[in-house]
Amino acid sequence: MPTPIGHGLAGVAAGWSVARPAAPRWRLILQTVTLAFLGAAPDLDLLVGHHSAQAHSLGAAAIAATIAAWIRWPVAHSRARIWWAAFAAWATHPLLDALAFDTAPPIGVMAFWPFSSAYVQTGLSVFVPISRAYRSPGFVQHTLLAVAREVLIIGAALLVVWRLRAKARSSPDAR
Repeated sequence: MPTPIGHGLAGVAAGWSVARPAAPRWRLILQTVTLAFLGAAPDLDLLVGHHSAQAHSLGAAAIAATIAAWIRWPVAHSRARIWWAAFAAWATHPLLDALAFDTAPPIGVMAFWPFSSAYVQTGLSVFVPISRAYRSPGFVQHTLLAVAREVLIIGAALLVVWRLRAKARSSPDAR
């Protein structure tokens, strides 16, 4: 499972792909923090001991997006864009978790809840699974390696989204 840093970066990249980065700078910061929070939020289920279940699903993404659009979270200008940006940001979480080898039961994530309670894992190991064995030897090195890999992979995607949005803003058709 990726780290909160990887999940946050993916949430921002996905959210920005739907709702262009905001201006002025303070709005961009608020938008970025909100999208990063949405990308990492499913892991809050760790606090209630129910990890990788309903919160790690497209159903939870739809619920979070509906709340965000209803309250008008600062991620886009229209309610429809807020919904799609919030949905995209949250939905990256189960996707990234499914792209890492899960080492703790239940194996995988309940990605398609409420339509299915089955746990899904792709079998791919794109991301280094993080460890919660804080006292074990090599924990810090393992975590730094995981973060570095996430930043390289997801950071590259984020940079592409940023550049595409900047290009779209500067094109004559965007005016």
